[in-house]
Amino acid sequence: MREAYKLLLTIGLLTVVSTLSAQPSDVSRHDHPTTQQTLSDIGTAAEYHRDTLAGPACQPARPGLIRRIIDYYSRSNIDRTFERKIDWSIAPGPNYSSDVGLGLGFLLAGLYRLDRTDSLTAPSNISIYGNFTTKKFVLLRFSGDNIFNRNKQRLSYSGAFVYFPGAFYGVGYDAGKQGYAQSLTTTMGIFRISYCTSVVGRLYVGVSGGLDYTGAKYCASGMDEQMESIRQQVAEGGAVPGGSIGELYDLWQQGRYDPTLQDPFSNYIASTGDNPDAFNTNVGLFAQFDSRDVTFNASKGVFLKGEVKWYPRLLGNTGRSFGRITLTFDWYRKLWRGAVLAYDLYADATLGNPSWHMYTKMGGMERMRGYYEGRYRDRRLVETQVELRQKIYRRHGIVGWIGGGQVWGTHRFRWNNTLCSFGCGYRFEFKNRMNIRLDYGWGAYGNNDLPWDRKRSSAFLFTASEAF
Repeated sequence: MREAYKLLLTIGLLTVVSTLSAQPSDVSRHDHPTTQQTLSDIGTAAEYHRDTLAGPACQPARPGLIRRIIDYYSRSNIDRTFERKIDWSIAPGPNYSSDVGLGLGFLLAGLYRLDRTDSLTAPSNISIYGNFTTKKFVLLRFSGDNIFNRNKQRLSYSGAFVYFPGAFYGVGYDAGKQGYAQSLTTTMGIFRISYCTSVVGRLYVGVSGGLDYTGAKYCASGMDEQMESIRQQVAEGGAVPGGSIGELYDLWQQGRYDPTLQDPFSNYIASTGDNPDAFNTNVGLFAQFDSRDVTFNASKGVFLKGEVKWYPRLLGNTGRSFGRITLTFDWYRKLWRGAVLAYDLYADATLGNPSWHMYTKMGGMERMRGYYEGRYRDRRLVETQVELRQKIYRRHGIVGWIGGGQVWGTHRFRWNNTLCSFGCGYRFEFKNRMNIRLDYGWGAYGNNDLPWDRKRSSAFLFTASEAF
């Protein structure tokens, strides 16, 4: 009996042990979450709690205006001409000139490809520029180049509308040097177009045409009569008036001021019988050699162009025919890293008897920067300049230039009549290889005898692309 009891007890113990040994040995690990699962559950609960309090899913905060402007210009120089029909960018810019005052300008520029599958043809370009100043100067200008067929053909165009409360100094170097200026408000409309095709490699021939209209409003100053009136007043025992009129009277008495020269435009119209409102149309032929890598911001290559224009009497209101010949030579070479040396030579000559607004004019935004455009005008003009362009950091660069020029024709060419221009500028690449240009140029001093002309000529310029 005892042996049977021991056998039954042994069998029961073995059954219990076998049952326990058949259960998994890590029951506690499966019954309780791991550390990773716990952290995940905590994060999920926190997300649920935050979303419950905040409502719908939060959107990223929109960047501020300054941040968006910075982001816009930080990406504006990426070449997107293969992606978009036209890649536009816009930029505002302040400017100042001693002649037109403080201004606010804008620049709209675009790059595009007529065939976006053609990577061999350089991109075409268009730019629209506007400027409005405190002296009521208004300028709207556009220009562009269509380049196609692997750089073998080009169609170029430009135009401008200008409202300019400016001045007329006369014709000839001496008239510009004397500094007598008559107020002259001009309204100008200009259009140019040209087409050229390659004949051998980089050599092109083409045709051109243009329209020029200038309307002028002016009135005589009457300074001659006013000076005589003051002299009679003084002779009768009266006092010399104060202010600028009195200063001019004293200068007149000293032989340093001539009131008969105060109205150069009235004197010119009276002596020539020219029409103050002049309209001219021209047709032309030209040949050019162009090995530049980029037309609007070259870093290497040569550009040489000669053009002949004809202004027939039948296509204008001046009652006479005249011609014009221009020659341009530009040369570019890379120096050290980020540096380009650029040289420009330009000559312009009129043939025959042009209307008053078609004389060659020195100054402006491209050559002899710092001079009032038109102060020095005559039948012949030659200008030259050399400019060093240096990229300093990423898309930022600086330039410095020095140049010289001369007008003649009314009188013969004299080396001592050469005028100098120099200045510096800032560049920002806001499109691929297209720069915003901010330049400040200086010219020669004016006539020290005239109160309004004693300062050095200067101008602050804002536009797109390089000067040449």
